[in-house]
Amino acid sequence: MRFEYVSNGHLMRPKRSRRNMPARLRVPFQRDILDPDSHSGDGDKSVSSSESDSSEQLVSTALWDFEQCDPRRCSGRKLVRMGLTRLLRLNEGFGGVVLAPTATCVLSPSTDRDLMYGGGLAVVDCSWAQLETTAFKKLKYRHGRLLPYLVAANPVKYGQPFQLSCAEALAAGLYILNRPAQAIQLLDKFSWGHSFITLNQQLLDAYSHCSTSEELLEAQAQFMDKPKPDRGLSTPQSYSDIYAELDRDMETYSDSVSDEEQAQGLEPSTVPDLSAKDVKPEASLSPESTPTEPDQHQLESILSKQVDSLIDQFNRKKLIREAGKNWDRFYNRNGTRFFKDRHWTTREFTELLLLRAGPEQNHERSEYSAPLSILEVGCGVGNFLLPLLEDLVSSADGSCSSSDSNRHSHCLNRLTTASNVYACDISQRAVHMFNDRAFRSGLDCTAFVCDISKDGALKEQLYQHQTSANHTVSSLDLVTLIFVLSALNPDDMVTCLKNIKSVLKHGGRLLFRDYGIHDHAQLRFGRGTRLSRERPSYARQDGTLSYFFEKSELEALFGEAGFRTVRCEYVYKHTTNVSENLSVRRVFLQAVAERLVEDQTLPA
Repeated sequence: MRFEYVSNGHLMRPKRSRRNMPARLRVPFQRDILDPDSHSGDGDKSVSSSESDSSEQLVSTALWDFEQCDPRRCSGRKLVRMGLTRLLRLNEGFGGVVLAPTATCVLSPSTDRDLMYGGGLAVVDCSWAQLETTAFKKLKYRHGRLLPYLVAANPVKYGQPFQLSCAEALAAGLYILNRPAQAIQLLDKFSWGHSFITLNQQLLDAYSHCSTSEELLEAQAQFMDKPKPDRGLSTPQSYSDIYAELDRDMETYSDSVSDEEQAQGLEPSTVPDLSAKDVKPEASLSPESTPTEPDQHQLESILSKQVDSLIDQFNRKKLIREAGKNWDRFYNRNGTRFFKDRHWTTREFTELLLLRAGPEQNHERSEYSAPLSILEVGCGVGNFLLPLLEDLVSSADGSCSSSDSNRHSHCLNRLTTASNVYACDISQRAVHMFNDRAFRSGLDCTAFVCDISKDGALKEQLYQHQTSANHTVSSLDLVTLIFVLSALNPDDMVTCLKNIKSVLKHGGRLLFRDYGIHDHAQLRFGRGTRLSRERPSYARQDGTLSYFFEKSELEALFGEAGFRTVRCEYVYKHTTNVSENLSVRRVFLQAVAERLVEDQTLPA
């Protein structure tokens, strides 16, 4: 057996000849994958530096990993597993160019090329949401560099400038420093890799022709000064864009519903629950038709792949335990920009119209009854409640117009009194942004942090934050639960509903909307994202959870928690992206439930 010494960090260890090593033990060298023709198959010949010029040399790549991301989804870790990149210990030094978010100068191609050829190219793998708490001082390097303006193409940060993944950062550095072939070879390992080059082709070509950092920054400035349509960035729509279109469609449709229809208390104009036999198998569906369910064979194939690769028990418990942290990170990263304001609420839930109806329109109440009270559970940054309050306040003059100034003041009081409008969320960051938006909009409401999955938590927190002595804890007229129950651990859903019941008055109503079974969002989840074999609960890449409800399942949850289902129906939407030739079927479940009187029981 022939022995040779190879470097493994700072340690040197003997290793058997790769020719005599069993195939199952062979680990490919970076050169074997990136440049398979650079040496013969017998393992005895290699290409010397004298036989290849600098343009054919492969750059050594490496990364430090602070383990702040899921290693199964980390692009840098994938390159390490494939032998394309070396993993550095946190206390291990690196003499080449290091792409780090804490660097103070941008790449300088003329000087950094030589540094890269001699010492390699490295990146720092950390979470963008945790930059302020990451111990960058542990890392030992001298040549820290920043990348210029580039747009991410990875699924997590798609379309966002500067926030590149490890693979994108390495590829960008290689491309700018005259190694485009190696950059493309790295990106070929990812399904989205080619999109990064496509999105940034014009920029990468311009940067690669620069000599100094000043020229590179000038090229960046020239690009940024151009109007967006002239920048030359290819911007194929992501699924997030498609869902944003859905929101706009719903808002447009909501605007088309006349105020007269709403005033008459008509039922929501949604598509009712249809069985498969009721749906016409049309090749292309009009926006007014009900989208058909995906092919059964295709559906079973997708779901079986999800079930066959469940999230392990350790990570499942971690996701549930860190739910609040994950939502804090979500709002730190996305701010108020991710979700659009929902202006369809009074169309879908006629109960909300009682908030603006004058006392003479609500015969169940005396003329000067106490203001209606409402709580939004899972308020986020206020995309549901704040637009609702703004719309109601803006319509107060019309709906309450009268020569009687007392009645007019009473109507405004029903809408804006702080003692009757509440909101809560598990994320401290979200509540802070909610309060900031409410203050800037001049809206008076009370928001607080609450983990709705903890038994008794909502009642306790609401008691602490109620500002009126006339209110008891179980005094709310309405509670909204909009795309919130799906974000909980399935085992905590009944607890959440019981918490809501505890703060509703007898006959008070819960307004519910969430994802329905076999929604397109469910079918997009891949391997290693499903939490349970029996229940359709999933984890997104950012650690937040998602669930997809069946009608009978939701009705059973309501009954177990002490609610009577007033109505419950599927809502189907059909969204088409013409430019990408992509048509998706959205399924939502919408319901209204009423708190039962204590001695009232559901019929068998």
